[in-house]
Amino acid sequence: MAQSPVLKRPDVRLGLRALVIALAAIGAQGVAAQTVRITPSVQTQLTWTDNVEASRDKSSDWVAEVSPGIAISRASGRVSGSLNAQFRNMGHAQQTERNTSYLALSGRGQIEAVERMLFLDVDANISRNNLSVFNGRAQNDEFNVSKDNETRTWSLKPRFEYALGDARGSIAYTARWLESGGSAINTQRLEQWAAQLGDSNAGGLFGWGVNYNRIDTESDDSLSRSASQQTGRATLFINVSPQVRLRAIGGYESNDYESSGREEGAIYGAGIDWNPTSRTTLSATVEDRIFGRGYDFTFKHRFARAAWDLGYNRDYSSSLQELGDNPARLQAEAICLAIIGATDIPSPGPLLDFYDQCLAVQGFSRLGARGFVSNSTYLSESWRVGVSLNGVRNTLSFSLQQSDRTRLSELSGLSAEDDFAQTTRIKTTTATLSYSHSLSGFSSLNSSLSRSKSAGDDASGLETLRWIASLGLTTRLGPRTTAGLNYRYQRADGAGRENDFTENAVTANLGMTF
Repeated sequence: MAQSPVLKRPDVRLGLRALVIALAAIGAQGVAAQTVRITPSVQTQLTWTDNVEASRDKSSDWVAEVSPGIAISRASGRVSGSLNAQFRNMGHAQQTERNTSYLALSGRGQIEAVERMLFLDVDANISRNNLSVFNGRAQNDEFNVSKDNETRTWSLKPRFEYALGDARGSIAYTARWLESGGSAINTQRLEQWAAQLGDSNAGGLFGWGVNYNRIDTESDDSLSRSASQQTGRATLFINVSPQVRLRAIGGYESNDYESSGREEGAIYGAGIDWNPTSRTTLSATVEDRIFGRGYDFTFKHRFARAAWDLGYNRDYSSSLQELGDNPARLQAEAICLAIIGATDIPSPGPLLDFYDQCLAVQGFSRLGARGFVSNSTYLSESWRVGVSLNGVRNTLSFSLQQSDRTRLSELSGLSAEDDFAQTTRIKTTTATLSYSHSLSGFSSLNSSLSRSKSAGDDASGLETLRWIASLGLTTRLGPRTTAGLNYRYQRADGAGRENDFTENAVTANLGMTF
């Protein structure tokens, strides 16, 4: 088995420097454009928990947090982007050895170097979260702050867009890095080349498109293999009507994800795009691939006071690929924005607090916290259903989603803390019910109930069932000051009884913006 070359350890300052340059450019243009929003803030909270260690042997503690932060955004012009950063400082009354301070950051920017032609996309992320779906606290729990759970990602993506007659095309290169604060995740790097050209309405009734994609991944672990994937597709578009378009797909792909060696084969598929109204969209693709049948399906529909969102996908994936435009995260954001009746992330206040809570019960955060990160490449099958009902003062939402990942690479290179070191398959199903009631123009009552079940393959015996319930009150004390009181209950039951625990926690928070 060929071993990968030693990966040159990336310098986190490179990605952060690129992001800072983009944000500095945003600020430099802000005076003239008047479109830059800079919002410094300080968030404070005091929590009492009866199980600070999240273990069977309960021990209570008081935890205080003071977190100064800043939010910067610019939505128009040649330079655009956003940055959310907080310097989290947490102190324990009893278990002072758990005290910690760290930077939580999530940012993304775009520079249009040459008008409508050359672009540079940059992003960076620093977060701490439980990397296992079986052990410890739930995903995105505010106490998942061990430095061993820290992950740092950043990427650079130059992109060239062009036109050949009526056909439009692009060539893009992406370099993305992942580092971890502990031993669970190796330093990883992804390089991706993507090129496409097409005209979906070339002949009125017919159109065409071609694309090529190559992904190379490698790790700094000498036991891990480097891996690559190449796909090429040609698509014939059939424009049945302005609302309906059919697609016939043919192509070829190859990869060496399996330890048995490189696999290759033809791609055959078909698809449909249906947009009957501005409120309804459907896109579906089915393909015969190396791994079997591949799917990509999305359906969205908005009523006057309700919204539906459905999706299904089956394809190759990895943590590095999902850390980019993670479909699950984008879906969670879309659901939460629909719940609060907004098209963009709201300004600091009760509405933003509820948006954060909505993301949290689905395992995400504005500051980029994420769960499940692995060194392995896997076959990912996921589906989701989301619905929200919006009244004048009440909002009710329900989401049901499942991810089913099957490991493709061998065990070598996986640390003992990697979930895929214990099982070849990880299946997680999560159901979330959220309700918000506006008490007044300044206060709201928010509640949520979430149930998730994670299981490995039959041989591993791994299984963890989690329940999380929360009830909170948020209120605006002034134009720039918000406060809240929240109660949370969580319970975890696993196949390994040592991982079982229950927790009750009460949190009072006060936030100010400047």
